[in-house]
Amino acid sequence: MKVCFPVDSDRGLDSLVCEHFGQAPGFVLVDTDDMTVTSVQNPQDGREHGQCAPVALLAGTSMDVLVVGGIGRGAIMKLNA
Repeated sequence: MKVCFPVDSDRGLDSLVCEHFGQAPGFVLVDTDDMTVTSVQNPQDGREHGQCAPVALLAGTSMDVLVVGGIGRGAIMKLNA
């Protein structure tokens, strides 16, 4: 299973989950089958609310689960689509 976490900084498995999905500086994807860790940097982090596009950024990755602390309705709708 591939699990994605929005993170404050890329520290692999030691990364801290970012409090808000849309403003995460990056994402860590963990494949729990072989514990492979992949990082994706968000070049649009820190912008105004609603201006980042993390769903589009992650569209090319395959993930089964997204673990987030805070996420807006728009991002939820885009992820569900």
